Amino acid sequence: MTYKFLNPITLKHGANLRNRIAMAPTTLDSSFYDGHVSKDEIKYYATRAGGPGMIIVEAAYIEELGKGFPGQISIADDSLIKGLSRIATGIKNGGSKAVLQLHHSGRLTNHNLLNGKQPVGPSPIADPNGGELPRALTSEEVEQVIESYVQAVRRAIEAGFDGIEIHGANKFLPQQFFSRQSNKRQDKWGDKYRFILELIDKISEIVSEMATNHFIIGYRMSPEETFEGGYHYNDSIELAKTISQGGKLDYIHLSQFEAVGTPFVDQDIKTPLVTMFNEALNDDVALITVGGVRNAAQAEKAMDAGTDIVAMGIQLMVDPKWVEKHERHEESAVRYILSPADYDDLNIPEPAVRMWLEGGLKDFVRFAKDE
Repeated sequence: MTYKFLNPITLKHGANLRNRIAMAPTTLDSSFYDGHVSKDEIKYYATRAGGPGMIIVEAAYIEELGKGFPGQISIADDSLIKGLSRIATGIKNGGSKAVLQLHHSGRLTNHNLLNGKQPVGPSPIADPNGGELPRALTSEEVEQVIESYVQAVRRAIEAGFDGIEIHGANKFLPQQFFSRQSNKRQDKWGDKYRFILELIDKISEIVSEMATNHFIIGYRMSPEETFEGGYHYNDSIELAKTISQGGKLDYIHLSQFEAVGTPFVDQDIKTPLVTMFNEALNDDVALITVGGVRNAAQAEKAMDAGTDIVAMGIQLMVDPKWVEKHERHEESAVRYILSPADYDDLNIPEPAVRMWLEGGLKDFVRFAKDE
């Protein structure tokens, strides 16, 4: 059988991916307290290199006020470049493109993670699901946040990454600027597109100055918000069209619970969101979808629905050689069950195992000890 997801793809700025499987950014919770990477993280990514055409390394916070969870990777200081370069090198040596996800949590954090400082956001409005009240960033601070992203891109380039992904999904800072629920500003940053557009423009500039022509720039977004006052999928489609018009993005990455999911808010709509985005976007911007893909049939279904690249997270944690086994037509050898005895062989960091178990990973993975 010939799988569409094994076909190569060339992104807008020239990066060649040997197949259409990306490893989704998956939190490992395994960095040191100050954001330096650990040996366990380096091994984890190197173990999974060689199969996916692209590996997107988990969210790295771009400044101290952007930290969102314990054990998070940082790219907020030049001292971190050396460790990050070891992750990039391990991925590239395996033959995959190494992309680093850049992250600012905005209001989705707390004073304990920020050394006693209050979280920040576009406006002093707490997240609808709870959390600390943020203070509004001043206009000058917004400019500084964008500059922090720019410096993070510089560090990613110096560390040897093939690209970056702006994390604009899952209610983090760029999404907070786009959403009317969280952005009530009356200054220029009250324009829901402005922060994201300026961020992409400034990142594109530093990439043009410092990186090769093939450097990848991606943007991850959530197709809709399900709380009162949040945006709907038609708003995010317009966002995707707007930010891709300038020719600066290589791809847009849809963060979903199901890769071929339909809208939550308007359940009468049965067309997959990925299909809607595919029909709205120009062909030169690649589309990535993610959400619960474990097997080849699900990956092919996502391709048929209109995605250009399928992102997989949990399954590549369970079986780092998933892609290679499908290339060799050894589908029967694919691992779907994770046993505690496998953790060492799979180079899964212990903090990640603990976090995933506590966070409900057993909803997605059958653990041998529970059989």
